[in-house]
Amino acid sequence: MFRPLLLAFALSVTAAEAATPNVEVEPPEGLSDSEMAEVVDFVVGNAVFALYHQAGHMMMERFGIDAAGGEQAADDFAVMTLLEPRTGAGDQTLVDAVDSWMLSNHLTASAQPETIGLPDRHSVDSDRANAIVCNMVGSDAKDFADIAEAAALTPATRANCATSYQQKRAVWANGLKPLQRAAGAPMSVIPVVYDAPTGNEIAELTILHDNKVLEEVATRLANDFTLAQPPTLRAKSCGAITSSYDAVRNEIVFCYELRATTPS
Repeated sequence: MFRPLLLAFALSVTAAEAATPNVEVEPPEGLSDSEMAEVVDFVVGNAVFALYHQAGHMMMERFGIDAAGGEQAADDFAVMTLLEPRTGAGDQTLVDAVDSWMLSNHLTASAQPETIGLPDRHSVDSDRANAIVCNMVGSDAKDFADIAEAAALTPATRANCATSYQQKRAVWANGLKPLQRAAGAPMSVIPVVYDAPTGNEIAELTILHDNKVLEEVATRLANDFTLAQPPTLRAKSCGAITSSYDAVRNEIVFCYELRATTPS
């Protein structure tokens, strides 16, 4: 967890409405292929988490699922989606999300106060990282024992995480039950659109498109849920570093302003 490699990069973090911190990567010269692959995987993982986070907002806003907690509840949806069923890719995506928020916390806490819009932002970042860890440990204390150790969770905290995870899981399971796709039912068609970037975000478009990030999330949502008027998943230039659920357009939006750059 919390990869030392990434500390060698210049990272820029933005505000709380984004489902993932803005990661602006300027790799040092001589970055190996394997290291570059790790960076791309990190960016892809955070994009996947961001999209599931916004899908959680959609579920609450469009379908009235009463999962109290706002941003945290949307994070919970993303975590549960990635944990059930368990896969190596899902586990790594969650580790990437934790790494991002811990790195965001580190950089925000060390920045000059006047450069940060919200003086206590770093506590928000730390809280979100810790909540993801708690959900992971609560779902499987044995498999995620190393994560619990890295986060310095006490045995009592781990037990509390197990209880809270099951409670949150029950809320989401009950709320989503009417939307669950029945076995053999046709899958919803969830459109996927990669808009041409309006800024200098060709690298972002390439990473998302080549790794079929939007397609992965669309397929999972369509496989799990029968959605009346399915949302569009759209990647585009937004003029801001964020992701969102646009209820008016019924779109889950991921913005190219992720700003992952490769060596020139």
